[in-house]
Amino acid sequence: MDVQILGEGCLKIKNKKTTLAVDPEASMQKFDADAILLTGKEENANRITNYRAVINGVGEYEVSGLKIVGIASEDDLLFALISENVRTLVAKASSLKKISTEKIGDYQIAIINADTDTSESTITAMEPNVVVLYGLKAKETAKALGKESVSAQSKVSFAEDKLPEETEVMVLG
Repeated sequence: MDVQILGEGCLKIKNKKTTLAVDPEASMQKFDADAILLTGKEENANRITNYRAVINGVGEYEVSGLKIVGIASEDDLLFALISENVRTLVAKASSLKKISTEKIGDYQIAIINADTDTSESTITAMEPNVVVLYGLKAKETAKALGKESVSAQSKVSFAEDKLPEETEVMVLG
């Protein structure tokens, strides 16, 4: 899986068969995606080409064999991506504060927009193998998770079938 930051709060997530745009912005480069995921209310799909679906609501969806579940958190959404028995969470930290850890569940991969201070216990309760952080408070959140020296990268890659045993923290920026 490749996770690339394209703007302050926009990501491109690509696995073997599916490319997703998360919270696209007007200032980012154009690219093709199978679907657009919107964690908040605003929609800016003019920089995404060839997409088949805009997912901005609660429910279960399937795009190119990837199961996507939209989970409500007051005014925002969290997304569970399920492919080949690997569960990935895509969420804003502000949304995680508004939902119980029991409702969130366990994920091997947590991709979190650290738009606000994040509770370390909320992230560790998911028991992720990989935590990918981006956003305003990404470095502070990484330090709270025990990653003292972090260097932000524009793109991170990892194999879904070869996840680390110990939790690995990565920062996008």
